[in-house]
Amino acid sequence: MEEVPLRFEGRPARLRAEGPPGRTVLFAHPFPLDGTCWDELLRGCAGLGFRAAAVDAPGFGGTPPLGRPCTMDDLARLFAAALDVLGAKSAALVGCSMGGYAAMAFWRLFPDRMERAGLLCTQAGADSPEAKQKREEQARAALEKGPEAVVGPLAERMLAKGSPLVSRVRELARSATAQGIADALRGMALRPDSTPDLPRWRARTLVVCGEQDQLIPRAACDSLARNIPEARQAVLPGAGHLAFLEKPEETMAELRWLLD
Repeated sequence: MEEVPLRFEGRPARLRAEGPPGRTVLFAHPFPLDGTCWDELLRGCAGLGFRAAAVDAPGFGGTPPLGRPCTMDDLARLFAAALDVLGAKSAALVGCSMGGYAAMAFWRLFPDRMERAGLLCTQAGADSPEAKQKREEQARAALEKGPEAVVGPLAERMLAKGSPLVSRVRELARSATAQGIADALRGMALRPDSTPDLPRWRARTLVVCGEQDQLIPRAACDSLARNIPEARQAVLPGAGHLAFLEKPEETMAELRWLLD
């Protein structure tokens, strides 16, 4: 895996890539993991002849946090900077959860740079007042008690019940800083409702849902697929919110359709 030099707002950022130059797939990680969660799929896409890359949000993967709310527009601009250093005018963008929120922001800001979109276990709607309050409570807990105050209670809920991957999820979140967690939570709380944008999407789109997702309501996932013209929806049995980790082979099969 190659480390590609990248800076964002004057700070070092982490971008990892594999595969030959050319057609590009950029992966955007879910909260509170980092880009290494995509390694198996990066290798799969590279095996198909793509330049597959994963970028870390500020404060994750050992990168410095912004020290302010990290909005989905911030992440969209980070993705654009990543494409620039990869030499890609446009790319397929695959995002899970927070990464999916950021992919929708990328479409608003850079529609001509998104060739295809993979939206995994995410939703278009904005947070309710109750959800915003919960995120703020989590942000304060991370800053006062450390990252584990958020990661610990969340790890099991991100997976299907009884999943053996809880320790792996915690390991994938080990590099998240307390400030990065707080910044991302506050940024997600600020995101707008992307639903009005969806009927205008031109990118070929795949929507993946985990059958046992405990964080994103199935109705929200169904609505996302229904509102994007000609989107393909796949529901992965026995998978939770991190369906791509729990069912990597099935997810890769769906990505082959997206990238074909």
